[in-house]
Amino acid sequence: MIILAQVKEMLDMQEQLEIRICGSNWRQQQHDYRLCIHMECAEIIDHYGWKHWKNIDVEPDWNAISMELVDVWHFALAHVLCITREPDHIYKDMCYAEENYNIDHGANVIQLCINIGNSMFKENLFLVGNFYALMDFASMNWDDLYRLYIGKNILNWFRQDHGYKEGLYMKNWAGKEDNVHLFEITEILGDDFNSLTLLESLKIRYELAGH
Repeated sequence: MIILAQVKEMLDMQEQLEIRICGSNWRQQQHDYRLCIHMECAEIIDHYGWKHWKNIDVEPDWNAISMELVDVWHFALAHVLCITREPDHIYKDMCYAEENYNIDHGANVIQLCINIGNSMFKENLFLVGNFYALMDFASMNWDDLYRLYIGKNILNWFRQDHGYKEGLYMKNWAGKEDNVHLFEITEILGDDFNSLTLLESLKIRYELAGH
């Protein structure tokens, strides 16, 4: 069930992250969040598999797709914040998508991604219904999105604090991409998951990796 307070919390967290990365005037810098969303959708297609000449029968990497969907959500929230500071618009869109969504087994993950990307450029519109359909394919519900968003937001802060923008932080450490570390830590923490326990676990893993 989609909760307005959680939508507000995520918008607040996204605002603070944008300020951390780009400064308080981040809106005036006119970053192209349409392109960001488009490219993240392309990464979903890569994890899903599309090359008919290479490993076409390999099962899609749904964990990776879930994390890419969270990245799409980050940029969708930033896009909304550029238009309005009010959470009602995207909250109502998500509620409508949840209440009216019917599983279409003939739907195509690749086409859904293309639709989202194209709509951003043609209409400057984020297709919430298509996003919700992609969540369903990845077996994600609202609670999963909320939990993973909190986690990825903390990871993005962790990256910035360790020199990501300056090129000092490498996403791959201890033999894994940090998204994988995040996913594993989230699973391990279970009910003990929160921003503080996640950040502490990330720090411990990173230090054990020799950083």
